[in-house]
Amino acid sequence: MQDGVFAETWDGGNAQMPSCGGAIGLWLHEAVLGIRPDATGPGFQKFFIAPQPDPATGLTWARGSYDSPYGRIISAWKIADGRFSLHAVIPANSTATIEIPNTRAETVMESGKPAATSAGITYLRQDGDRAVFSVGAGHYTFTSNWGSGPR
Repeated sequence: MQDGVFAETWDGGNAQMPSCGGAIGLWLHEAVLGIRPDATGPGFQKFFIAPQPDPATGLTWARGSYDSPYGRIISAWKIADGRFSLHAVIPANSTATIEIPNTRAETVMESGKPAATSAGITYLRQDGDRAVFSVGAGHYTFTSNWGSGPR
């Protein structure tokens, strides 16, 4: 984010950890940052951003990027003060399915407005404890409640 909240960056797309049997970079991009390809849009024309926070293990923030053929994809998220926030950048000529941890989609905000009714954002469904949205190219800042009880 521009305000420096997500000032530290890790870009380990090529990091290898042979003793663990695979690429830790892939795990960090796909699980921690949540940036995953969508088979219906090859070459990251379509992709997912579905971060996997885990406060029980201390995983309360992450920031990173993936350089796709369409441009840089950014996922920067954190949990602080009972709130989950995600700053996402979707490059031109691509679309993303974004999953926000929250059990009530109507409480998910994007730039301070209800995400489900914001221009350029389509609410798709509630998938368990995640509200799922479709977005086009642009910069987005989603927020939702985090913590015990209904989100």
